[in-house]
Amino acid sequence: MNYLRRLKQSGEFEYSLGANADEIKHIEDELGILLPEVYVDFLSECGSCNYGDVYINGIYKEEGSISYPVVTLTKQLREDLHLSEDFIVLHYEVDEFLTLYKVSNRVRLKDAKVFGAEVCCNDKGIFEIYKPTPMFDSFDAYFEDFLALGEEEE
Repeated sequence: MNYLRRLKQSGEFEYSLGANADEIKHIEDELGILLPEVYVDFLSECGSCNYGDVYINGIYKEEGSISYPVVTLTKQLREDLHLSEDFIVLHYEVDEFLTLYKVSNRVRLKDAKVFGAEVCCNDKGIFEIYKPTPMFDSFDAYFEDFLALGEEEE
């Protein structure tokens, strides 16, 4: 799929510069995983993207600066909410909902399922992640849904 071309068809989407091989390797090394091929293609084309306050996290690059929101968020939630190392965080509605992408630390998957997980405060006042449930069979299906969200708002 040509992610960048699809985003450019609507002027409402924002995206950053694409990632190079070293930047993608940095994400993998920081998180101790291998990213699925489809997500690597997405990162290479548009780094990350958003429509309003809905994001698909990745790498955020502008001239002269770079940040890795997918690394920062995934590491934070691994620590704070005990997120499984089998997932990276594509989107986080703070203290409400996570959109997660299945990854592996042993093999580079071609693609994987995208999961959703509620984040709730338990009776002890501690936030926790409910069991992730499959939302989309592939990253591309998730991306198509993301695009449809933007089209609905127009």
